[in-house]
Amino acid sequence: MTFISMILMFIGRKINLSDRIIIKESLNQDTFSGMVTLIKRICKYTFIFELAGALLLSIRFIPEYGTKTGIFYSIFHSISAFCNAGFDIIGTNSFARYSSDVLVNFTLMALIIIGGLGFTVWSDIFKSVTKGIKEKLKIKRIWKEFSLHTKIVLTITVVLLLTGTLFIYALEHNNVTVMANNSQGTKLLKSAFQATTLRTAGFSTIDQQELTTAGKFISICYMFIGGSPASTSGGIKTTTLAVLILCIISFILGKNEITVFKKTISFDIVKRAIVIFSISIFVVIAAIMGLLISEISLQEEMYDSKIAAFRTFTFMDIFFEVVSAFGTVGLSLNVTAGLSVIGKIIISMLMIIGRLGPITISIALFKRNNKEKNENIAAYPNGNVLVG
Repeated sequence: MTFISMILMFIGRKINLSDRIIIKESLNQDTFSGMVTLIKRICKYTFIFELAGALLLSIRFIPEYGTKTGIFYSIFHSISAFCNAGFDIIGTNSFARYSSDVLVNFTLMALIIIGGLGFTVWSDIFKSVTKGIKEKLKIKRIWKEFSLHTKIVLTITVVLLLTGTLFIYALEHNNVTVMANNSQGTKLLKSAFQATTLRTAGFSTIDQQELTTAGKFISICYMFIGGSPASTSGGIKTTTLAVLILCIISFILGKNEITVFKKTISFDIVKRAIVIFSISIFVVIAAIMGLLISEISLQEEMYDSKIAAFRTFTFMDIFFEVVSAFGTVGLSLNVTAGLSVIGKIIISMLMIIGRLGPITISIALFKRNNKEKNENIAAYPNGNVLVG
């Protein structure tokens, strides 16, 4: 939508109200003001980030692959990382050969993280930091200038990256086929990159098949969460997770309101988070069930067939594949190539739902209809339901 808007502005066409509504929803904005400015800023900083990433990657790729190929690889992977696309043309094992390369790892990680923060967060950080520099504000004061959304996104992002790194390191540091024979520095680098790529980036420096069962399950959890709203990543989004956690904490503490950073979160936002989470869980479960059913015939045929090159799939294989598709991550346990036609269709549909689902669900379920069916009814009487 941002790209289409830029084309319209380039050819001189004014962005009308209907266009602004679509942009507002796709970028998760609260108001229509500043839409054109935001789009220009998005394109400007996207170009700057991707150019910077390409220049840093070229330091490693040009000497190794030559000028033309090195430049092409640098640009391609910089864009792919920033857009959380997950496509790489570096080799069959993704970036495994660069697992101990600090420059390549940190460049890709930075691009993935920045791309996953969301355009709204960029804009807010830009405005707050610019104001802080002009007025010579301290870091603590600049932090207070950030919106509640930006504070939650940055906080949850840091927490997920740190906990993800610690979990992967704790579960895999003695795994001989993953990192047991590496130095401590490389182990931490591999763990950090894995935690970052699970944000729906799709690159890898370790073989996902060789992860322990616990490592695969943790990866599934982080892939399901994904990145932040109005970003290039998928998943249920970091803010959805934050609102759900805050809701649980508030309930346990017996509070009537959900507060964070001295702000109150409205019940409408809580309802939206619950619905997005619930529907996402339902979609994942339905896809898992669909694959388990569709692949039964394939696995039975494999025992008596000459195409038995594909291994049979475990539940963890299917679970990992489904969540990776839903979160538009791109990581795989080499299941995709062995799926039946029906299985591949399920995965394809899941990727589309996963990328557009949360936004579409929000628009479809929470856009109020002016003509309500029961407009003459003030309110229904309360009913009691036992839960838990």
